[in-house]
Amino acid sequence: MKTRETASAGYRLALEAHRAAVDPAHQRPAAPDDGDSSRIPADARSAFDDYRAQARETASAIQDAAIRRARAERTAA
Repeated sequence: MKTRETASAGYRLALEAHRAAVDPAHQRPAAPDDGDSSRIPADARSAFDDYRAQARETASAIQDAAIRRARAERTAA
C-alpha cells in the first residue's frame, strides 16, 4: 500500500497543487442532514425538502416497476 511518503513524484506534485488551490477558510456548507440547519435559509430548506420528496417518489416508482417486471418475467417463464 502506498502512503504519501512512498507515493510517486507526480502524486506529490498534484497534492501540492491541490493544497495551493484550496482555500483553507472554505467550510463545507451545511445540509439539512447535518443536524444544524439554522444557517440555511428557509426557502433553501424548503426547496431541498421538496427535492428529497420527489427523489423518494421517483425511487419508489422505479422500485415498483422493477418488482412488477420481475414478477411478470417469473410468470412468463
